[in-house]
Amino acid sequence: MTSVVAFLVLASAALHASWNALVKGRSGDPLAASVGLSLGWLVLGAPWLLVVPLPAAVAVGPLVGSIAVHLVYFSLLVAAYRAGDLSFVYTLARGVPPMLVAGGAWVVVGERPSVLGLAGIVAIGAGVLALYHHAGDARSGAEAVPRRRRTTLLALATAACIAVYTLIDGVGSRASGNAISYWLWLTVGQGLCFSVGGLAVGGRNVAREALVRWRTAVVAAVLSAAGYGVALWAMTQAPIALVAALRETSVLFAAILGAIALREPFGPRRIAAAALVAAGAVCVRFG
Repeated sequence: MTSVVAFLVLASAALHASWNALVKGRSGDPLAASVGLSLGWLVLGAPWLLVVPLPAAVAVGPLVGSIAVHLVYFSLLVAAYRAGDLSFVYTLARGVPPMLVAGGAWVVVGERPSVLGLAGIVAIGAGVLALYHHAGDARSGAEAVPRRRRTTLLALATAACIAVYTLIDGVGSRASGNAISYWLWLTVGQGLCFSVGGLAVGGRNVAREALVRWRTAVVAAVLSAAGYGVALWAMTQAPIALVAALRETSVLFAAILGAIALREPFGPRRIAAAALVAAGAVCVRFG
């Protein structure tokens, strides 16, 4: 991997953490921000469907399945961001999926991870435990522990969805015959479905807030699309595993953004836990 590609992959990781920070926000409802983001995907992506070829028919099943899983994923992500900090939720949601995918591959198809991969799984588990015990929630007393547990469960459920749609999209993009076309249809499809569902659930209050925050929604949509596009291009220039591993640094970017932009509790224990999860995810990718 050249220095230029490595820099762009790191930029992609930073962009991914950034649009999540915009969805979480220092104030406001993450549901409204997610609806705005989805509308941004729909408006910005729909015209490109007239340009790209249709995905192969065999990819329709994975595409529909992935959209369904993405809807569950976004719903869980909104609930998790309503309950907890960006740096806490994001670390679990993005750091745990490599461990789940590796464990699933081991159990289902017998792909035994290497020593490095096993070390990564252990590191992720230790980082998750450390993060859970030092969540840094400003609340205290009887309310803190149940809220922390709920946030943890939501983040882990989000991680499970990420692992599932990653596997589905891996199959679907290969079967589609055109990864860009598959991604565009996926983006527009989930943008349409989630914006309609979010507006139906949230009603006028969500619609009003999404309209007020439309600039943030456009920025988040562009950042998410650009981040994925850069990662997709990087995978044509360098080994996929190396690109995927380097992107796990997004966990650290999220911890930093949570502290600086969102003013979340930030101490050495939390950053150490996030770093341990990121290092473990990298080891799993390589192992």
